[in-house]
Amino acid sequence: MQFGKTLVGAIIGAALGIGLLIAVYLAFGIDKMWMAIPVALLTGLGVRMVAATSGRASYLRGAITVLLAMGAYMGGLAITKVWANHKSQTVAKQNPARVANEGSGEAGQAKAEEPAANAPPVDAAPVAPTKTDAMARRPSMPQPINTWDFLSLAVAALVAYELGRGTSGVHGNSVDTGPSEPIPVQAHPDA
Repeated sequence: MQFGKTLVGAIIGAALGIGLLIAVYLAFGIDKMWMAIPVALLTGLGVRMVAATSGRASYLRGAITVLLAMGAYMGGLAITKVWANHKSQTVAKQNPARVANEGSGEAGQAKAEEPAANAPPVDAAPVAPTKTDAMARRPSMPQPINTWDFLSLAVAALVAYELGRGTSGVHGNSVDTGPSEPIPVQAHPDA
């Protein structure tokens, strides 16, 4: 099965897949589930390039490829989300005045929504209660699974499995096809 080569190829392909996932997110802002398919494709191709996959199909090699491809996609998605959150927080820390005064005119002018200093107080509508610690700890309901997301992950797993598994060597088998010389018609067993 070439376990070591399978792992090395899958890790190299998965790293390339994570790089592709991050590059696509940075360039286009796409973080959809169908991006698992190119990650799985790169992982499977990494296994194909490093390990000799022809000759005998290895189901274990296919399973390892699927696990690493799906792990790479989920890990890459998590890395992308952490990076995007960090980037937005960094922008907010660098320009807190811009974030607070977003949409306001000049700095010296009062906003239209702000009451004047000598205006009488306005009765405000009741405010919703703030979240307490008990509310924050309550687990949220799981979101329903989108059919297209499920199909994207299933196709990605199938692509990774088939590429990582390899092919059975039909062309390289030493199957006895019979004599290579022509057989006379009278001596042929089917005649």
